[in-house]
Amino acid sequence: MAESSRLAYFVAMKEGGSYLGGLLLTDTSGIPLDFRYTEPITPTKLQAVLYGKALEPHLKEEVIQKTLLKELKGAPDLFILQAAELAGGWNGDTRCPAMALQKTQEAPLSRVGEVFRVSQREVLLQVSEGAAPLRVIFAQSVDLPGQDAAALKLLEAGYHMDLAEPLERVTAALQALVRPD
Repeated sequence: MAESSRLAYFVAMKEGGSYLGGLLLTDTSGIPLDFRYTEPITPTKLQAVLYGKALEPHLKEEVIQKTLLKELKGAPDLFILQAAELAGGWNGDTRCPAMALQKTQEAPLSRVGEVFRVSQREVLLQVSEGAAPLRVIFAQSVDLPGQDAAALKLLEAGYHMDLAEPLERVTAALQALVRPD
């Protein structure tokens, strides 16, 4: 039996004046294999002035993401992040293909497992019968063969789990850390 793919779900967020991040590693059933997070990082006023608009991307990509990947037990096969992060020009240095997942309102594709290429960096995946396809937006660093291989791994996992839902779990976990109720 082939070994199950490992999906890494990454969320970095700003809470007040601080930044924190979480990385959830799951198997293809959505079962957590590892979870890592950072304590809130609060930049100084001087850092904010010196870094300017580069501060937030620097903290999320260079500080938070790289730290969490180093601490993770084992390398992931896919690196999944929020679409807003990828749209912001994600330059994160990952050990695997980086992509964003979005639920859509599109009409279902003709069959489960179908992949429809929307653009050079975007595909629609028909993961389940009769449901709207899932939008996958790849980082610029992922070439077409890498995208095809990643799409197959996503389809494998999509038979057993809601592929976008673990991002919600990571967000909820980080919010629970900073706002314990």
